[in-house]
Amino acid sequence: MTWFAAPRGDRSADARGALVRVLSANRSSTAGAGVYLSGRRLLTCAHVVNTVLGRRSLNPQDPGGITLDVSFPVLSAGDVRSARLVSWIPPRSHQYGPVDDGALRWEGDLAVLELDEEPPPPVGSVRWLEMARGQEVRAWYGAGQPFSYADVRVAVYDDGVGYLDGQLSGAAVDDGYSGGPLWSMGDGAAVGLVMGRITAPDNGFSTQHTVRRSWGLGWQSVLVELRRAEAVPEPHLAGLWAGPSAVFAEDESVRDMMVGPLHTLLGDPVARAAHAGELAEQLGLSAPSDGTAPSVEKLAHLLCGTERALPTLAESLAPKVVDDPRGRAELDRLLALGRLTGAARLLSIAEHRMLIGKLEHLTQADPGLLHRAATAALPYLELPRSLQAARLTPAEVPDVLGELETWYGDGSPVPDETPRLPALLRVVEYLAAATEGLVGQVLREWSNRVAARLGIHPSALRERRADAERWSRQAAPAGARILVELDRYAKDPAHHYRCSVWRLRPDGSAARTVDGPDRPRTGPEIARLIREVAGGAKDTGDGVALVAVSVPPEALDLPVDEWDGAGAGEYMPAPLGEDFHLVLRCPRLRRRSPTGAADLERRWNARQQSGSLLADHRTGDRTLAGLLKTTHRDTARVLVDGNAQHRGKLVLVCLAMGVPIVLWNRAGLGPGEGPPLDAIVPEGPVDALPERVRYVRVRVYADNEVAARPALVWDDAELPLPDELQLADPSEGTEHAI
Repeated sequence: MTWFAAPRGDRSADARGALVRVLSANRSSTAGAGVYLSGRRLLTCAHVVNTVLGRRSLNPQDPGGITLDVSFPVLSAGDVRSARLVSWIPPRSHQYGPVDDGALRWEGDLAVLELDEEPPPPVGSVRWLEMARGQEVRAWYGAGQPFSYADVRVAVYDDGVGYLDGQLSGAAVDDGYSGGPLWSMGDGAAVGLVMGRITAPDNGFSTQHTVRRSWGLGWQSVLVELRRAEAVPEPHLAGLWAGPSAVFAEDESVRDMMVGPLHTLLGDPVARAAHAGELAEQLGLSAPSDGTAPSVEKLAHLLCGTERALPTLAESLAPKVVDDPRGRAELDRLLALGRLTGAARLLSIAEHRMLIGKLEHLTQADPGLLHRAATAALPYLELPRSLQAARLTPAEVPDVLGELETWYGDGSPVPDETPRLPALLRVVEYLAAATEGLVGQVLREWSNRVAARLGIHPSALRERRADAERWSRQAAPAGARILVELDRYAKDPAHHYRCSVWRLRPDGSAARTVDGPDRPRTGPEIARLIREVAGGAKDTGDGVALVAVSVPPEALDLPVDEWDGAGAGEYMPAPLGEDFHLVLRCPRLRRRSPTGAADLERRWNARQQSGSLLADHRTGDRTLAGLLKTTHRDTARVLVDGNAQHRGKLVLVCLAMGVPIVLWNRAGLGPGEGPPLDAIVPEGPVDALPERVRYVRVRVYADNEVAARPALVWDDAELPLPDELQLADPSEGTEHAI
């Protein structure tokens, strides 16, 4: 047995687990093959797509977002799935022109397809290596029958193309093989894609003609094409090439420089055999049991070309060098050299596996946590593309982690000549600070171990941890609190409202701020009045002001947040929802229930523990009332969806039953129209919801095409309405309210 070879019995050593069958338009035959990359992405040849569409094989025209039928030979034959074309790299000549019929070689010719969901096991990704002359490779017919394999040898590798020669026995590469992986049996990895074959002319065959020669595109060329077209997210590409032979030309000098530190750290063959054996086990590669050790050069070759091999080896070496300054220096040097390669990555296999599990769990519970922690931890850096969405799913965590691993320093000072704390560890510290209980403790212990392996000075980690703890304890500074009541009389002009405004003093008492006659005002007039009151508030902190607007039940959809309070001389518009935590209240409904006050207080006090309830077009008003009386008796948050009429009934039920927090999209026309509320306003700390809604409003005011107008009832039980707000019902006067 040789060192670091892929085990023959391992399914990952068999490319049929990633083989894709591309079916013809009527599903009656096989048009070609493909290969599963990762996530929901598949790769095939553009000319295979053309074949399915009945077009000329090398037609360069992009067919657009078409859908093809595909299947996986390792699954049931009847398990046919739809795959949408998401990236088209057309066939082209060497001069970037069209390819003539009968051409023997061309470039490009790739197509990336996307499934609706990830395929189940045993479908899985394969490792990829560079194609090289002399490799013995195997290809399969797209339908994947075990007997359909064709064994060939890379006889020549020239300018990105490998010419493949097969013996005059067994199967030959033919129609239906294009787009499938070329599997190097010795390396246990894929090295390219089948592209075409070179056949004898149609006239009489002679011994001078080419026999069983085909050609394929080497993985290094495929990688260049995919990156140039931005066809696959970079973290997916970075995680694909990971085999023990994947040493790129630019990494060869790095490999040579690794030999010195490895001799110092593992010069003893016994120690080298022990650490190499442990490394091989982690990587799923072979290790002899006869006590022999791999050469230092072979170990360096593995570290340069195998994903996570270097940090995994460093993880086992770190305890050995903890009290050895020279050993620590050599390990630091080895890790620094690893950062010059594309395969080393930051985390070991075990560290990565553990962190992925914890982050997926946290993201499932709070989709906005990772985004908030990264924003706070890295305030001066532009977040990676995968983290720019405020709401993440567990499936997106690997991409986020993959990008954060590439950021090796957080930019803050560290003790002299010690490594900088990686940005990822800083983010983990902020996650731990925001997470209570055992999970937070586990994340801190993980951070301690990784920092010790990397040689991070303890004081640097303690400083970042203290920053994270201060951030987690920091409440948003309280701003001014403005209470507003709107009402209308029957004879008031349309779109005009009577307005009463109070400002809460720091001691909690209320001061009425509007003098003069009680006259109807337009929305912009009321907005300017509120801005004047908020701007004149003293000793109320530097935070965003809370404006709580009490409205009658029929005015809950009133777009108060959109009222523009900008003065005549101001250059920029100033909608209220952009500058304030603009929330609604409707005390009249609650007062109609004999238990309304008690319901409000109970639910408000349980807001941190209770989850949210979604009420949509499938929920009747009586059904909602039943839920709020039984299984959701303490629920404080309800998300309401549906058309305006149905939505209005559900909102009234919530408020009458003392639900203090109700969120809906005022622009929602019906089920399935526009993004769901939980995507518009991501989950997070309950008390930060008004701020998250304000963020959304700032965005939608700037982009009218965003179909979101969030309305938020925020009936803070600790912010009671002053007695002055409890006015007499206008209907009892000479005029009738509407």
